Amino acid sequence: MSPAPAPAQAPATATALDSTESSTEASIDQSLVPSMPCHNRSIGLDLRRGLALACWTGLFLSLSACQGLETRTRPSSPKPRTATAPPASGGPAAAATPMPSSQVAVEAAPTTVDAEPFANASSDTPSDVGATPAPTPVDTSFLQKEIPRVGVILGPGGLKAYAHIGVLREFHRSRIPIHAIVGLEWGALMAATYAEKTQPNDVEWKGFRLRESDVADRRDLEKHKPKSPGDLDSYLSLAFPSGGIEKMKIPFACPSIQSRLKQNALSWQSRGSVKEAVSRCLPFPPLMREAGSMAAPLAIAESAQWLRQQGATLIVLVNVLGSGEALHPDVASADHAASVLWSEVRRAHASARSPTVNWILSVNTSGQKLEDFAARRASVEAGARAAGDLTRKLSQQYGF
Repeated sequence: MSPAPAPAQAPATATALDSTESSTEASIDQSLVPSMPCHNRSIGLDLRRGLALACWTGLFLSLSACQGLETRTRPSSPKPRTATAPPASGGPAAAATPMPSSQVAVEAAPTTVDAEPFANASSDTPSDVGATPAPTPVDTSFLQKEIPRVGVILGPGGLKAYAHIGVLREFHRSRIPIHAIVGLEWGALMAATYAEKTQPNDVEWKGFRLRESDVADRRDLEKHKPKSPGDLDSYLSLAFPSGGIEKMKIPFACPSIQSRLKQNALSWQSRGSVKEAVSRCLPFPPLMREAGSMAAPLAIAESAQWLRQQGATLIVLVNVLGSGEALHPDVASADHAASVLWSEVRRAHASARSPTVNWILSVNTSGQKLEDFAARRASVEAGARAAGDLTRKLSQQYGF
């Protein structure tokens, strides 16, 4: 048998037409396209174009699906702030371009903004927007006032002088410094003890070391048996064991009268042994008889002058005598002269006025007597109550 005839080949013009198509059509495998008769050339051409379009569409859809899946599975991250520089003078403001989500995950470095454009910012912005009101001026005139230097006179009163302990305690509590101090009669004992360390607690501790046998009681005074300075020698040695007045923390002095001298001259005990100075300033009837010297309870003006010589500018007189009879009635009737003396002392202290002294602190000790040993604690509390009001006034007026 003769071999079967070969199939008819497509004319050469079909190849020429194919060569004019796009590169996309040429990339299609020719094996996918079946051989066609020549009269179906247009049909084959349309088929190849449709296949090419289908391939590209499928490829595009596949890529889009993959990208969407990746976006949904990727963890979200906060969108970073994008700082934009202000526009140049007279130019329109540039709109900030949002950053695509695909770039947020990889570009974590913050955008650096040049600070130079802010130097040319307009100064037309109102200055009162959000501004706080100006503060109220503070009165500082008190800083220009000179704080006075306080000088204190602790007045006489026998055992009523224990009220001075409460006064000193209140001054210390209110932080009012005492620049210099003077003691009259038994006030000298309290003043000397305070001047040593300027500690009220020390004054109280030493004051209550005094024994009842060291002082004359009411029965002794009724029999005209006062104590002498020598009877206090052991107590004064305990209170002032050593040291002189010059070593005290603040200036101290007490006035005494040299009774053995005809002139009865006033003498200031401001040097030497503290013990000897106090023993010269304590004696005064009826509690103690004099031994060459006695107290000078009326020396108010002289005490104020001495304090000013030491630099004090504000003088405070502490009067602890109170009102009423200073002595027990039995003692007053037994020693009428002593009763008259104390009446004059009370009158002098009650009539003290400026400019001799600037302030007078009167302590109500009407319930106690000069020789009342058991009332010492009550006197201390009475002094503290009276001084509380004065220290408040001094602090407000002078700025302590």
